[in-house]
Amino acid sequence: MKIFKGILASPGIAIGNAYVLNRFRLSVVERVIDRAEVKGETMRFMAAVESARGKMIQSIGAGVKNLTENLRDILHPHLQLLNDPTLIDQSVFTIERELKNAEWALKTTYDNLAQRFERIRDPYFKERVHDIEAVVDKVMHELMGRKEEGLESLTEPVVVFAHDLTPFDTAQMSSKHVLGFVTETGGKTSHTGIIASSLRIPAVIGIPKITKGVQTGDPVIIDALTGVVLVNPTDHQFQIYNRKRQQFFYHDRELEKESKLPAATLDGKTVTIMMNIESSHDIHTGSKHGAEGIGLYRTEFLFVRDNRLPDEEEQYEDYRKVAESIAPHAAIIRTLDLGGDKVSGDFVEEPEDNPALGLRAIRYCLRNPAVFRAQLRAILRASVHGNLKVMFPMVSSIEEIRRAQNLMASSMRELKKEKVPFNRDIEVGMMIETPSAALMAEQFAQYVDFFSIGTNDLIQYLLAIDRGNQKVAHLYQPLNPAVIRLLHMVIKAANQNNVAVSVCGKMSADPLYAYLLLGMGDVEALSMEPHSIPKVKKFIRGISLYDARKHVQKILQLQHVRDIKKYLIANISPLLTEGMFSELTVED
Repeated sequence: MKIFKGILASPGIAIGNAYVLNRFRLSVVERVIDRAEVKGETMRFMAAVESARGKMIQSIGAGVKNLTENLRDILHPHLQLLNDPTLIDQSVFTIERELKNAEWALKTTYDNLAQRFERIRDPYFKERVHDIEAVVDKVMHELMGRKEEGLESLTEPVVVFAHDLTPFDTAQMSSKHVLGFVTETGGKTSHTGIIASSLRIPAVIGIPKITKGVQTGDPVIIDALTGVVLVNPTDHQFQIYNRKRQQFFYHDRELEKESKLPAATLDGKTVTIMMNIESSHDIHTGSKHGAEGIGLYRTEFLFVRDNRLPDEEEQYEDYRKVAESIAPHAAIIRTLDLGGDKVSGDFVEEPEDNPALGLRAIRYCLRNPAVFRAQLRAILRASVHGNLKVMFPMVSSIEEIRRAQNLMASSMRELKKEKVPFNRDIEVGMMIETPSAALMAEQFAQYVDFFSIGTNDLIQYLLAIDRGNQKVAHLYQPLNPAVIRLLHMVIKAANQNNVAVSVCGKMSADPLYAYLLLGMGDVEALSMEPHSIPKVKKFIRGISLYDARKHVQKILQLQHVRDIKKYLIANISPLLTEGMFSELTVED
């Protein structure tokens, strides 16, 4: 028996026989061509692009029965990549100017793009290199006349193991033939994981060399509640996981039934549970799971989707759709949180050694007021279609928030002069995700209507930990006493200054961490990925806010992570109802 540990991508339990999808990376040979061959080589390349496009359209069609319209839209950016100047024109340029064969030209273009994405620290956008790789792979197979092994030929239920699966693979899956899947690559924000979760197919991703540790036909178990994969399990383990799978199905259905109920504590405090989304396509999924608004709309997808800067009109249409789709609930639009290493066009900056601490988010926007002003105008125009709010990311000084507010005010004056309607009382907030913002929370409260605490970055910056560095990732610890005390200080400062405060980081999606946050003071809302909403809502309905605040006072006195963990597991984890789990209890 072998046991592997990976990343949860889509919850559930899968039991069955393994099917190893062998996709070998095609070996590309560099060849110098004659000038007379250039036209023919370019035509061969463009024919391969068109053939790949046709097969991708076929894949979308094949997945129509499985996918909602919103999920099908995730696949369309892959098609758009086949029109992308960076990918297509650069490959043609290499053929024409460097006199290289089409396969080598395409490989060179992809390698350059992959290096660019490697510099990106944001995990969501770092994952997009896999989308580009999937498209390049399809074109390369067409160029070399090779058939790509897929899942369309499956005739019996299996658990799929692969180096990687593209969103097109996942779109064609059905629970009839794919019980679950495991991949070597991928992170929590991969499109493959998003689609799998929507199709309710259990998935664990990010297990290096897993395909070397399993063979087609091996009996396997995927525990996509804890991220564990068992190969050749014992009879006893089969019995345990069969029961666990039945319990999961039952409790999952029960959670969904209750997902529309409010998150009201036993002593009468109602907490608004909102969703974090990457694009307007995610709204349907979140609403289905009981979301009561959008606590964080990451607008960056608009800016990287087509590898160009969207104009004001494009942004307005998207924000209008968000406002109308989520009404009567509120939607908080976070302004652009990208750096020059992630956007294209005239605003690309020189590569930075440490982009996570460089020119990004509000810094980038203030340096590029034309980009910022177009987004602010689009949000303001869309604000008449629903309850939109604006939020500035990565603010670290009073000067930044004042400059951002001034640009907002000047955008309002422009629209007023142009007689364009907008909500003149639109609420403006900021993210608390830098230690300086947290320490100055009381002062920042004089300038904004609300705070949203981004625990992911706040913890990273406070503890000086790079979450993506496996050598130190274990030190990224939400229960570090410094983190607990700083969060308590921010929430207290917001409450004392009558500024609404919510939490949109990963901590809000875990019941035990959510308990801590609510016990720190008057937290108006928690915002999270849609699939976590039902369990957090149910958990809150079973707790007392009075008790939570008493426990937090005791936890604030503790000085070691291990002591805080022990306290939570001993005193709070018993509040987890059957079928509910916390990452903290899984770890320990």
